[in-house]
Amino acid sequence: MKEEINRDEVRTLYDKLGGNTAIRAVVNEFYDRMINDPVVSSVFDGVDLVSLRKHQAQFLAYALGGPVKYDGSTLRESHTGLNITDRQYEATIRHLNATLRKLNVELEDRAKIEAFIRSVKPFIINQ
Repeated sequence: MKEEINRDEVRTLYDKLGGNTAIRAVVNEFYDRMINDPVVSSVFDGVDLVSLRKHQAQFLAYALGGPVKYDGSTLRESHTGLNITDRQYEATIRHLNATLRKLNVELEDRAKIEAFIRSVKPFIINQ
């Protein structure tokens, strides 16, 4: 007998967060926090924030399992020359977690997102 698939068990984080609209809300809140933090704000000097937010929303949707094709730069390529420090990386994680808490993302899902962000750290810091 074939077992039924529980659709709730196979939902992606993208789906659980609420799709593109929720991803854009996460990205906007996150960057609002980042550009107002003196620890990390200098990374965004001279950056087109509208373009960056759009690009980040596309990447995050893709990374969280959304039906989005990502054809941008690799993490290493997009962070080359920024010389992001461990301190800045940790501040970024704190801002992302605060954003996800504010938007009522469940603890388990926040932990999964943080685990992903921590897993890509070698491709981002000191590049």
